[in-house]
Amino acid sequence: MSERKKQIRFSEKDDLLLLREVLAKNPFKDRAKWTDVSDAISRAGFTVDGRRVRERTNLLLEHHRKNDAESKKKSGVSEEYDEKTTLLDDILELKEKEERVKESEKEKKSADDQKGKDIRKRALENLSKDEDQGDQTPKKRNSTTNIMEYLQTKSNQESEYKKEELKLRGEELKLQRERFELEREERRERVETEKKEKALMLQLLQKALNQK
Repeated sequence: MSERKKQIRFSEKDDLLLLREVLAKNPFKDRAKWTDVSDAISRAGFTVDGRRVRERTNLLLEHHRKNDAESKKKSGVSEEYDEKTTLLDDILELKEKEERVKESEKEKKSADDQKGKDIRKRALENLSKDEDQGDQTPKKRNSTTNIMEYLQTKSNQESEYKKEELKLRGEELKLQRERFELEREERRERVETEKKEKALMLQLLQKALNQK
């Protein structure tokens, strides 16, 4: 009961540390990495477990989604990119990419399972037809051989298909990584540009105040 009542409050500094670790370790690909994230944060002096860092990350991402959606509805509003916003953009894109990969793998597994079922069903149907027709032993052996050849051919075709699919998937993931890195670099450049503009404005303001 005491564990449930215990509340852990993340400061802005804690959030930044959390987001940096999440982006570096990518726990969306491997759930065990949430423990690595919590360990890294705990070593910095803020003790927290894997479940809480996962919940906090998801909460930050949800707020970020809502704020992003609201800002897009307002015309003429320029979004200010700070480090936290940039990290959230990168993490959100990383999470969505991993979700697409897992969904693709799930669909592929389902399709492969269905193919296997179809092949077995057709093989059983062919055997059943031979038995119903009262075929003699040589013909049954012939039919069984044909089925085995068919299954072997089908297996070879599926193997080639999987090799080609893996190759295409590798190329697709490579393109996604390159696009991810490019967009992240663009956001960083935008942050740097805004910082320089702010610094210039402060210098001009300071100069104007000194002249008075």
